Amino acid sequence: MADPTTESPQPDAARSIALHSIEFRSDHGLLKDCKGESGWRNEGALCPRPEWTPGGSVPLSISMGRHIVVRLELAQRDAYSAAAAEIRAVGPGGIVLESRGSGAVAAPLDLFSSRQIGRKIQKFNLALSWSAGAGVAVSPARTSNVVYVTMGRPQTDRQDVWQEDGVTLKRMDRAVSWIAPMDTLNPHEIVEGVMARFPTYTLLPSPRVPRKYHHPTYMNNEGGAWPMTDYVEESGECQAIVRLLRGMLRQLGIPGRTRMIVVWGDPNVGGGRRALSADVEQNPWAGLDATKVEGGRVWRAALVDGPVEVGRTYPASHTRMPDGSLSPGLNRYEASLEFSHGGVTRYYAGGAGVFDSVEPMLGVFWGLIWFSSAPDDGYRVEQIVATYRNGGWG
Repeated sequence: MADPTTESPQPDAARSIALHSIEFRSDHGLLKDCKGESGWRNEGALCPRPEWTPGGSVPLSISMGRHIVVRLELAQRDAYSAAAAEIRAVGPGGIVLESRGSGAVAAPLDLFSSRQIGRKIQKFNLALSWSAGAGVAVSPARTSNVVYVTMGRPQTDRQDVWQEDGVTLKRMDRAVSWIAPMDTLNPHEIVEGVMARFPTYTLLPSPRVPRKYHHPTYMNNEGGAWPMTDYVEESGECQAIVRLLRGMLRQLGIPGRTRMIVVWGDPNVGGGRRALSADVEQNPWAGLDATKVEGGRVWRAALVDGPVEVGRTYPASHTRMPDGSLSPGLNRYEASLEFSHGGVTRYYAGGAGVFDSVEPMLGVFWGLIWFSSAPDDGYRVEQIVATYRNGGWG
């Protein structure tokens, strides 16, 4: 007979198996600021791992079409239980997590989902019901984590350059909430759907947007253009809309090549009717910058987004006039997202439409003018160089 002081206890005699932690190995591991202390900034500590402990859970992100893989740490007394080798979890949508091992007892335990995450951008609650072999109970019987499903791994390689780059819980939640309802995986449809939220751009600062965000340029250290999603009705400059769009695409790993293109006309080039363009991040000074002196006055060229009359003085761009209309805005360029995917390239102009090439984009403006400065940031129209369309701004 074996010495009772050295004989190992029967592992299945345990009444229950206690979960010590759950680490989601298929998580991107990029989410930051789960405490919500950094606003829209790309700051804060990485959300803690493991993503579930008895003390609480944190959200995670995973690419669609992947299997969920988790690593379980059990309470020490349960780590080598034979019952633990048969532990499994059942979740929503037919998700089943179980070991692919041969039945050998080991710790920690790796479990794999029986099916892949559905090919759909979404947010859902991964509520798991746990059980073990030989009818042994698992404590707790249920766990849950919020899961954000992206199209691919979020792109973060430019987060030291672009304010809108970088993965945070707040950004991830907003991007999914905007794009998931579109119910499409066509990248061009996604781009167009986000752009549709901003049918017009604005050049006039809004008092409803906190000054720290620098509306309408959204050139700030508070997350760049991400705060625009809190003030959609106030819109922003075309370049800000484009920056936000690019940030959302990269946040969700949506495939495609992006460039931030600016388009303008110049009175000294083709009579102002030739569309000039440049990648503004390669050439930050690109855009209309033409001046001349006439009669001792400095004239500047500008693209105007509404009809004007020679000799008339207007208040500053997009200022409310006595008749209730907005004064035409003076622009250096129109910014657009050049987006290529599936062999198709389109130009998504911030607050101004979608184009197949840069040439017709001058049509977002009414025309090209020479103007001189007037009091209170106003301007006097000295000459109309070219007109591109009829009608007014917006």
